Amino acid sequence: MSTSLRTRFNTVRRSDAFDSVLMTGAMVLAGGFDYLTNLVAGSMLGPVAFGAFVAVAAIVQIMVHVTNVIRNVTAYYSAEINTRADANPVIGRFFKRGWRWAWQWGVIATAIMALLSPLIAPLLQLPSTSPLWAASVTLLLLFLRPVTDGVLQGIQHFVGLASVQVTQAIGRMVFAVVFILIGWQAFGALLALPVASALACVLALWFLRPQRRAGRDSAEAITLPHISRSYTMLTLVGLLSFAVLVNMDAILVKSFFDPETAGNYGVVVTLGKMNLFIPLALGMVLFPKAVDRQAKGRDPRPLLLLALGATLAAGLALTAVYFLLPSLIVDTVFRGAYANPGLVLGIVGIATTLYAATNIWLNYALSLRRTLFVAALAIIVVAQASAIVLFHDELQQVALILVAGGVAANLVGITTLVRRTPTFPLDAPSPTD
Repeated sequence: MSTSLRTRFNTVRRSDAFDSVLMTGAMVLAGGFDYLTNLVAGSMLGPVAFGAFVAVAAIVQIMVHVTNVIRNVTAYYSAEINTRADANPVIGRFFKRGWRWAWQWGVIATAIMALLSPLIAPLLQLPSTSPLWAASVTLLLLFLRPVTDGVLQGIQHFVGLASVQVTQAIGRMVFAVVFILIGWQAFGALLALPVASALACVLALWFLRPQRRAGRDSAEAITLPHISRSYTMLTLVGLLSFAVLVNMDAILVKSFFDPETAGNYGVVVTLGKMNLFIPLALGMVLFPKAVDRQAKGRDPRPLLLLALGATLAAGLALTAVYFLLPSLIVDTVFRGAYANPGLVLGIVGIATTLYAATNIWLNYALSLRRTLFVAALAIIVVAQASAIVLFHDELQQVALILVAGGVAANLVGITTLVRRTPTFPLDAPSPTD
Protein backbone atom coordinates (compact mmCIF):
# COMPACT_ATOMS: atom_id res chain seq x y z
CA MET A 1 0.00 0.00 0.00
CA SER A 2 1.42 3.43 -0.95
CA THR A 3 2.26 5.97 1.75
CA SER A 4 -0.26 8.47 0.38
CA LEU A 5 -3.03 5.88 0.47
CA ARG A 6 -2.10 4.80 3.98
CA THR A 7 -2.38 8.35 5.24
CA ARG A 8 -5.83 8.68 3.71
CA PHE A 9 -7.20 6.14 6.18
CA ASN A 10 -7.10 9.00 8.67
CA THR A 11 -9.78 10.78 6.59
CA VAL A 12 -12.37 8.12 7.39
CA ARG A 13 -14.74 10.06 9.63
CA ARG A 14 -16.19 8.86 12.87
CA SER A 15 -19.63 8.98 11.28
CA ASP A 16 -18.40 6.59 8.57
CA ALA A 17 -17.28 4.15 11.25
CA PHE A 18 -20.53 4.56 13.18
CA ASP A 19 -22.64 3.93 10.07
CA SER A 20 -20.57 0.87 9.25
CA VAL A 21 -20.93 -0.53 12.77
CA LEU A 22 -24.66 0.26 12.82
CA MET A 23 -25.39 -1.40 9.49
CA THR A 24 -23.10 -4.33 10.24
CA GLY A 25 -24.89 -4.93 13.54
CA ALA A 26 -28.30 -4.59 11.89
CA MET A 27 -27.44 -6.88 8.99
CA VAL A 28 -25.86 -9.47 11.27
CA LEU A 29 -29.00 -9.36 13.41
CA ALA A 30 -31.26 -9.48 10.36
CA GLY A 31 -29.12 -12.17 8.79
CA GLY A 32 -29.25 -14.11 12.04
CA PHE A 33 -33.04 -14.08 11.99
CA ASP A 34 -33.09 -15.00 8.29
CA TYR A 35 -30.66 -17.78 9.06
CA LEU A 36 -32.83 -18.90 11.97
CA THR A 37 -35.81 -18.93 9.62
CA ASN A 38 -33.92 -21.29 7.31
CA LEU A 39 -32.96 -23.49 10.25
CA VAL A 40 -36.56 -23.62 11.44
CA ALA A 41 -37.72 -24.44 7.93
CA GLY A 42 -35.08 -27.16 7.66
CA SER A 43 -36.14 -28.68 10.97
CA MET A 44 -39.89 -28.50 10.33
CA LEU A 45 -40.04 -29.42 6.63
CA GLY A 46 -37.70 -32.39 6.26
CA PRO A 47 -35.09 -32.98 3.51
CA VAL A 48 -37.36 -33.25 0.45
CA ALA A 49 -39.61 -30.27 1.24
CA PHE A 50 -36.58 -28.30 2.45
CA GLY A 51 -34.83 -29.01 -0.85
CA ALA A 52 -37.79 -27.44 -2.66
CA PHE A 53 -37.69 -24.48 -0.27
CA VAL A 54 -33.96 -23.91 -0.84
CA ALA A 55 -34.25 -24.16 -4.64
CA VAL A 56 -37.11 -21.65 -4.86
CA ALA A 57 -35.42 -19.45 -2.26
CA ALA A 58 -32.36 -19.37 -4.54
CA ILE A 59 -34.58 -18.13 -7.38
CA VAL A 60 -35.98 -15.49 -5.03
CA GLN A 61 -32.45 -14.43 -4.11
CA ILE A 62 -31.62 -13.96 -7.78
CA MET A 63 -34.76 -11.83 -8.12
CA VAL A 64 -33.66 -9.86 -5.03
CA HIS A 65 -30.30 -9.06 -6.58
CA VAL A 66 -31.84 -8.19 -9.94
CA THR A 67 -34.41 -5.84 -8.44
CA ASN A 68 -31.66 -4.34 -6.30
CA VAL A 69 -30.81 -2.54 -9.51
CA ILE A 70 -33.72 -0.29 -8.52
CA ARG A 71 -32.22 0.25 -5.07
CA ASN A 72 -28.73 0.98 -6.36
CA VAL A 73 -29.89 3.41 -9.03
CA THR A 74 -32.25 5.09 -6.55
CA ALA A 75 -29.47 5.31 -3.97
CA TYR A 76 -27.00 6.67 -6.51
CA TYR A 77 -29.20 9.58 -7.57
CA SER A 78 -30.54 10.17 -4.05
CA ALA A 79 -26.93 10.56 -2.89
CA GLU A 80 -26.41 13.14 -5.63
CA ILE A 81 -29.60 15.03 -4.72
CA ASN A 82 -28.69 14.92 -1.03
CA THR A 83 -25.73 17.24 -1.64
CA ARG A 84 -28.12 20.03 -2.73
CA ALA A 85 -29.49 22.74 -0.47
CA ASP A 86 -33.07 21.93 -1.48
CA ALA A 87 -32.59 18.18 -1.05
CA ASN A 88 -35.82 17.21 0.76
CA PRO A 89 -38.44 18.41 -1.75
CA VAL A 90 -36.43 17.08 -4.69
CA ILE A 91 -35.98 13.70 -3.01
CA GLY A 92 -39.70 13.66 -2.20
CA ARG A 93 -40.62 14.16 -5.86
CA PHE A 94 -37.92 11.71 -6.96
CA PHE A 95 -39.31 9.11 -4.58
CA LYS A 96 -42.87 9.63 -5.81
CA ARG A 97 -41.82 9.05 -9.42
CA GLY A 98 -39.93 5.88 -8.51
CA TRP A 99 -42.76 4.58 -6.31
CA ARG A 100 -45.30 4.95 -9.11
CA TRP A 101 -42.99 3.20 -11.56
CA ALA A 102 -42.36 0.34 -9.11
CA TRP A 103 -46.08 -0.35 -8.66
CA GLN A 104 -46.69 -0.48 -12.40
CA TRP A 105 -43.86 -2.83 -13.29
CA GLY A 106 -44.11 -4.83 -10.08
CA VAL A 107 -47.66 -5.88 -10.87
CA ILE A 108 -46.67 -6.84 -14.41
CA ALA A 109 -43.65 -8.86 -13.25
CA THR A 110 -45.73 -10.64 -10.62
CA ALA A 111 -48.32 -11.67 -13.20
CA ILE A 112 -45.64 -12.97 -15.57
CA MET A 113 -43.97 -14.98 -12.80
CA ALA A 114 -47.29 -16.53 -11.78
CA LEU A 115 -48.02 -17.55 -15.37
CA LEU A 116 -44.56 -19.11 -15.80
CA SER A 117 -44.67 -21.03 -12.50
CA PRO A 118 -46.31 -24.19 -13.94
CA LEU A 119 -43.52 -24.38 -16.52
CA ILE A 120 -40.69 -23.86 -14.00
CA ALA A 121 -41.90 -26.37 -11.40
CA PRO A 122 -41.04 -29.52 -13.42
CA LEU A 123 -37.54 -28.21 -14.15
CA LEU A 124 -36.85 -28.04 -10.41
CA GLN A 125 -38.57 -31.36 -9.72
CA LEU A 126 -41.10 -29.60 -7.48
CA PRO A 127 -44.14 -31.66 -6.44
CA SER A 128 -46.31 -28.54 -6.44
CA THR A 129 -46.41 -25.12 -8.10
CA SER A 130 -47.45 -23.35 -4.88
CA PRO A 131 -43.87 -22.46 -3.75
CA LEU A 132 -43.35 -20.62 -7.02
CA TRP A 133 -46.64 -18.77 -6.56
CA ALA A 134 -45.33 -17.54 -3.22
CA ALA A 135 -42.24 -16.36 -5.06
CA SER A 136 -44.51 -14.51 -7.49
CA VAL A 137 -46.10 -12.54 -4.64
CA THR A 138 -42.60 -11.76 -3.37
CA LEU A 139 -41.72 -10.20 -6.72
CA LEU A 140 -44.15 -7.31 -6.22
CA LEU A 141 -42.48 -6.36 -2.93
CA LEU A 142 -39.09 -6.72 -4.57
CA PHE A 143 -40.05 -3.83 -6.83
CA LEU A 144 -41.44 -1.63 -4.06
CA ARG A 145 -38.90 -2.13 -1.28
CA PRO A 146 -35.83 -1.11 -3.33
CA VAL A 147 -37.36 2.33 -3.90
CA THR A 148 -37.81 3.05 -0.19
CA ASP A 149 -34.52 1.39 0.77
CA GLY A 150 -32.64 3.13 -2.03
CA VAL A 151 -33.74 6.57 -0.88
CA LEU A 152 -32.87 5.76 2.74
CA GLN A 153 -29.47 4.51 1.63
CA GLY A 154 -28.81 7.46 -0.67
CA ILE A 155 -29.58 10.09 1.99
CA GLN A 156 -27.53 7.99 4.45
CA HIS A 157 -30.46 7.49 6.83
CA PHE A 158 -28.85 4.32 8.13
CA VAL A 159 -30.90 4.22 11.33
CA GLY A 160 -34.04 3.92 9.22
CA LEU A 161 -32.46 1.46 6.81
CA ALA A 162 -31.19 -0.71 9.66
CA SER A 163 -34.60 -0.71 11.34
CA VAL A 164 -36.31 -1.76 8.13
CA GLN A 165 -33.91 -4.67 7.57
CA VAL A 166 -34.31 -6.01 11.11
CA THR A 167 -38.10 -5.62 11.05
CA GLN A 168 -38.38 -7.68 7.88
CA ALA A 169 -36.11 -10.43 9.19
CA ILE A 170 -37.99 -10.80 12.49
CA GLY A 171 -41.34 -10.71 10.74
CA ARG A 172 -40.25 -13.32 8.24
CA MET A 173 -39.23 -15.75 10.97
CA VAL A 174 -42.50 -15.30 12.89
CA PHE A 175 -44.69 -15.68 9.82
CA ALA A 176 -42.70 -18.68 8.56
CA VAL A 177 -43.28 -20.57 11.81
CA VAL A 178 -46.97 -19.69 11.83
CA PHE A 179 -47.52 -20.63 8.19
CA ILE A 180 -45.65 -23.94 8.49
CA LEU A 181 -47.62 -24.83 11.62
CA ILE A 182 -50.83 -24.11 9.71
CA GLY A 183 -49.71 -26.77 7.27
CA TRP A 184 -48.62 -24.69 4.30
CA GLN A 185 -45.18 -26.37 4.18
CA ALA A 186 -42.69 -24.87 1.67
CA PHE A 187 -45.34 -22.50 0.33
CA GLY A 188 -45.86 -21.03 3.80
CA ALA A 189 -42.13 -20.73 4.50
CA LEU A 190 -41.72 -18.78 1.25
CA LEU A 191 -44.88 -16.68 1.67
CA ALA A 192 -43.51 -15.34 4.95
CA LEU A 193 -41.04 -13.16 3.03
CA PRO A 194 -43.50 -10.95 1.10
CA VAL A 195 -45.75 -10.56 4.15
CA ALA A 196 -42.82 -9.42 6.31
CA SER A 197 -41.49 -7.25 3.50
CA ALA A 198 -44.83 -5.43 3.30
CA LEU A 199 -44.54 -4.55 6.99
CA ALA A 200 -40.99 -3.31 6.48
CA CYS A 201 -42.14 -1.21 3.53
CA VAL A 202 -44.71 0.56 5.72
CA LEU A 203 -41.97 1.33 8.25
CA ALA A 204 -39.71 2.73 5.52
CA LEU A 205 -42.49 5.02 4.32
CA TRP A 206 -42.77 6.33 7.88
CA PHE A 207 -39.04 7.16 8.00
CA LEU A 208 -39.33 8.99 4.68
CA ARG A 209 -42.26 11.16 5.72
CA PRO A 210 -40.18 14.42 5.89
CA GLN A 211 -39.05 14.03 2.30
CA ARG A 212 -42.48 12.90 1.08
CA ARG A 213 -44.16 15.83 2.86
CA ALA A 214 -41.63 18.31 1.47
CA GLY A 215 -42.20 16.99 -2.02
CA ARG A 216 -45.98 17.42 -1.69
CA ASP A 217 -45.80 20.87 -0.10
CA SER A 218 -43.21 22.41 -2.41
CA ALA A 219 -44.80 24.79 -4.94
CA GLU A 220 -41.56 25.30 -6.84
CA ALA A 221 -40.88 23.69 -10.18
CA ILE A 222 -38.45 20.87 -9.54
CA THR A 223 -36.21 19.32 -12.16
CA LEU A 224 -35.60 15.68 -11.36
CA PRO A 225 -32.36 13.97 -12.39
CA HIS A 226 -32.32 12.04 -15.62
CA ILE A 227 -31.80 8.32 -14.99
CA SER A 228 -28.91 7.15 -17.15
CA ARG A 229 -29.80 4.07 -19.15
CA SER A 230 -26.16 3.08 -19.46
CA TYR A 231 -25.68 3.22 -15.69
CA THR A 232 -28.91 1.29 -15.14
CA MET A 233 -27.73 -1.44 -17.51
CA LEU A 234 -24.32 -1.50 -15.86
CA THR A 235 -26.00 -1.99 -12.48
CA LEU A 236 -28.34 -4.64 -13.88
CA VAL A 237 -25.50 -6.67 -15.37
CA GLY A 238 -23.42 -6.37 -12.20
CA LEU A 239 -26.13 -7.34 -9.72
CA LEU A 240 -27.55 -10.08 -11.93
CA SER A 241 -24.09 -11.56 -12.36
CA PHE A 242 -23.48 -11.55 -8.62
CA ALA A 243 -26.91 -13.04 -7.94
CA VAL A 244 -26.31 -15.93 -10.32
CA LEU A 245 -22.77 -16.39 -9.02
CA VAL A 246 -23.85 -16.97 -5.41
CA ASN A 247 -27.09 -18.87 -6.07
CA MET A 248 -26.46 -21.03 -9.10
CA ASP A 249 -25.15 -23.96 -7.04
CA ALA A 250 -28.42 -24.47 -5.15
CA ILE A 251 -30.42 -24.41 -8.39
CA LEU A 252 -28.08 -26.65 -10.39
CA VAL A 253 -27.62 -29.16 -7.57
CA LYS A 254 -31.42 -29.40 -7.29
CA SER A 255 -31.57 -30.09 -11.03
CA PHE A 256 -28.67 -32.57 -11.33
CA PHE A 257 -28.84 -34.52 -8.06
CA ASP A 258 -31.56 -36.59 -6.43
CA PRO A 259 -33.96 -34.83 -3.98
CA GLU A 260 -32.29 -36.32 -0.89
CA THR A 261 -28.81 -35.14 -1.92
CA ALA A 262 -30.15 -31.72 -2.90
CA GLY A 263 -31.86 -31.46 0.48
CA ASN A 264 -28.62 -32.28 2.31
CA TYR A 265 -26.79 -29.72 0.18
CA GLY A 266 -29.42 -27.18 1.18
CA VAL A 267 -27.88 -27.30 4.67
CA VAL A 268 -24.48 -26.42 3.18
CA VAL A 269 -26.01 -23.51 1.26
CA THR A 270 -27.75 -22.25 4.41
CA LEU A 271 -24.59 -22.37 6.52
CA GLY A 272 -22.37 -20.98 3.77
CA LYS A 273 -24.57 -17.91 3.27
CA MET A 274 -23.69 -16.77 6.80
CA ASN A 275 -20.48 -15.37 5.30
CA LEU A 276 -22.55 -12.84 3.34
CA PHE A 277 -24.12 -11.09 6.35
CA ILE A 278 -21.30 -8.62 7.05
CA PRO A 279 -20.39 -7.69 3.44
CA LEU A 280 -24.01 -6.98 2.53
CA ALA A 281 -24.08 -4.42 5.33
CA LEU A 282 -20.69 -2.94 4.49
CA GLY A 283 -21.66 -2.73 0.81
CA MET A 284 -24.75 -0.69 1.72
CA VAL A 285 -22.58 1.78 3.61
CA LEU A 286 -19.72 1.80 1.11
CA PHE A 287 -21.89 2.58 -1.92
CA PRO A 288 -23.29 6.07 -1.09
CA LYS A 289 -20.13 7.11 0.76
CA ALA A 290 -17.94 6.22 -2.22
CA VAL A 291 -20.29 8.20 -4.49
CA ASP A 292 -20.04 11.16 -2.12
CA ARG A 293 -16.25 10.99 -1.84
CA GLN A 294 -15.77 10.62 -5.57
CA ALA A 295 -17.99 13.65 -6.29
CA LYS A 296 -16.03 15.73 -3.78
CA GLY A 297 -12.64 14.70 -5.14
CA ARG A 298 -11.70 12.58 -2.13
CA ASP A 299 -10.09 9.14 -2.41
CA PRO A 300 -12.68 6.40 -1.68
CA ARG A 301 -10.14 3.56 -1.55
CA PRO A 302 -9.63 3.61 2.24
CA LEU A 303 -13.30 2.68 2.67
CA LEU A 304 -12.90 -0.10 0.08
CA LEU A 305 -9.87 -1.66 1.76
CA LEU A 306 -11.36 -1.49 5.25
CA ALA A 307 -14.53 -3.18 4.01
CA LEU A 308 -12.53 -5.92 2.29
CA GLY A 309 -10.43 -6.53 5.39
CA ALA A 310 -13.46 -6.90 7.65
CA THR A 311 -15.20 -9.15 5.15
CA LEU A 312 -12.31 -11.57 4.64
CA ALA A 313 -11.39 -11.77 8.32
CA ALA A 314 -14.92 -12.68 9.41
CA GLY A 315 -15.49 -15.11 6.55
CA LEU A 316 -12.24 -17.02 6.94
CA ALA A 317 -12.71 -17.35 10.70
CA LEU A 318 -16.13 -18.93 10.25
CA THR A 319 -14.86 -21.13 7.42
CA ALA A 320 -12.14 -22.52 9.69
CA VAL A 321 -14.86 -23.73 12.07
CA TYR A 322 -16.69 -25.34 9.14
CA PHE A 323 -13.57 -27.33 8.23
CA LEU A 324 -12.93 -28.43 11.82
CA LEU A 325 -16.46 -29.37 12.94
CA PRO A 326 -18.76 -30.00 9.95
CA SER A 327 -20.62 -32.97 11.42
CA LEU A 328 -21.04 -31.42 14.87
CA ILE A 329 -22.37 -28.16 13.40
CA VAL A 330 -24.93 -29.84 11.15
CA ASP A 331 -26.06 -32.32 13.82
CA THR A 332 -26.39 -29.60 16.45
CA VAL A 333 -28.12 -27.03 14.31
CA PHE A 334 -30.38 -29.39 12.36
CA ARG A 335 -30.90 -31.98 15.09
CA GLY A 336 -29.34 -34.86 13.16
CA ALA A 337 -31.84 -34.73 10.29
CA TYR A 338 -29.18 -34.26 7.59
CA ALA A 339 -26.06 -36.08 6.43
CA ASN A 340 -22.54 -34.99 7.40
CA PRO A 341 -21.33 -32.63 4.61
CA GLY A 342 -17.67 -33.30 5.34
CA LEU A 343 -15.17 -31.13 3.49
CA VAL A 344 -17.90 -29.74 1.23
CA LEU A 345 -19.05 -27.36 3.98
CA GLY A 346 -15.60 -25.85 4.45
CA ILE A 347 -14.96 -25.56 0.72
CA VAL A 348 -18.28 -23.80 0.20
CA GLY A 349 -17.34 -21.57 3.15
CA ILE A 350 -14.20 -20.48 1.27
CA ALA A 351 -16.29 -19.85 -1.84
CA THR A 352 -18.86 -17.73 -0.03
CA THR A 353 -16.10 -15.75 1.70
CA LEU A 354 -14.67 -14.95 -1.71
CA TYR A 355 -18.16 -14.07 -2.94
CA ALA A 356 -18.55 -11.77 0.04
CA ALA A 357 -15.41 -9.91 -1.02
CA THR A 358 -16.75 -9.86 -4.58
CA ASN A 359 -19.83 -8.05 -3.28
CA ILE A 360 -17.59 -5.32 -1.85
CA TRP A 361 -15.71 -5.00 -5.14
CA LEU A 362 -19.02 -4.82 -7.01
CA ASN A 363 -20.48 -2.07 -4.82
CA TYR A 364 -17.29 -0.09 -5.23
CA ALA A 365 -17.26 -0.58 -9.01
CA LEU A 366 -20.90 0.52 -9.33
CA SER A 367 -20.38 3.57 -7.11
CA LEU A 368 -17.61 4.73 -9.46
CA ARG A 369 -19.19 3.43 -12.69
CA ARG A 370 -16.33 1.09 -13.54
CA THR A 371 -17.44 -1.11 -16.42
CA LEU A 372 -14.47 -3.46 -16.79
CA PHE A 373 -15.02 -5.22 -13.46
CA VAL A 374 -18.72 -5.73 -14.19
CA ALA A 375 -18.04 -7.12 -17.66
CA ALA A 376 -15.41 -9.51 -16.30
CA LEU A 377 -17.76 -10.66 -13.54
CA ALA A 378 -20.41 -11.56 -16.13
CA ILE A 379 -17.86 -13.67 -18.02
CA ILE A 380 -16.82 -15.45 -14.81
CA VAL A 381 -20.46 -16.32 -14.08
CA VAL A 382 -20.91 -17.91 -17.50
CA ALA A 383 -17.68 -19.87 -17.09
CA GLN A 384 -18.62 -21.09 -13.61
CA ALA A 385 -22.11 -22.20 -14.67
CA SER A 386 -20.68 -24.01 -17.70
CA ALA A 387 -18.13 -25.80 -15.51
CA ILE A 388 -20.81 -27.03 -13.10
CA VAL A 389 -23.01 -28.25 -15.97
CA LEU A 390 -20.06 -30.20 -17.43
CA PHE A 391 -18.51 -31.44 -14.16
CA HIS A 392 -20.94 -32.39 -11.41
CA ASP A 393 -20.12 -35.99 -10.58
CA GLU A 394 -20.06 -35.20 -6.84
CA LEU A 395 -20.77 -32.26 -4.54
CA GLN A 396 -17.11 -31.64 -3.70
CA GLN A 397 -16.42 -31.10 -7.39
CA VAL A 398 -19.18 -28.48 -7.53
CA ALA A 399 -17.81 -26.77 -4.42
CA LEU A 400 -14.29 -26.50 -5.89
CA ILE A 401 -15.72 -24.87 -9.01
CA LEU A 402 -17.38 -22.29 -6.78
CA VAL A 403 -14.02 -21.49 -5.17
CA ALA A 404 -12.42 -21.06 -8.59
CA GLY A 405 -15.11 -18.55 -9.54
CA GLY A 406 -14.60 -16.61 -6.32
CA VAL A 407 -10.83 -16.47 -6.79
CA ALA A 408 -11.23 -15.21 -10.36
CA ALA A 409 -13.68 -12.47 -9.33
CA ASN A 410 -11.35 -11.16 -6.61
CA LEU A 411 -8.32 -11.17 -8.90
CA VAL A 412 -10.29 -9.06 -11.36
CA GLY A 413 -11.18 -6.66 -8.54
CA ILE A 414 -7.53 -6.29 -7.52
CA THR A 415 -6.31 -5.69 -11.06
CA THR A 416 -9.05 -3.27 -12.17
CA LEU A 417 -10.15 -1.31 -9.10
CA VAL A 418 -7.19 -0.70 -6.77
CA ARG A 419 -5.88 2.37 -8.49
CA ARG A 420 -6.66 6.07 -8.23
CA THR A 421 -9.73 7.00 -10.25
CA PRO A 422 -10.08 10.56 -11.56
CA THR A 423 -13.14 12.42 -10.33
CA PHE A 424 -16.02 13.14 -12.67
CA PRO A 425 -19.50 14.66 -12.33
CA LEU A 426 -22.19 12.23 -11.24
CA ASP A 427 -24.25 12.91 -14.34
CA ALA A 428 -21.33 12.52 -16.73
CA PRO A 429 -21.00 9.54 -19.09
CA SER A 430 -19.42 6.47 -17.55
CA PRO A 431 -15.61 6.57 -17.71
CA THR A 432 -13.81 3.84 -19.54
CA ASP A 433 -11.48 1.49 -17.76
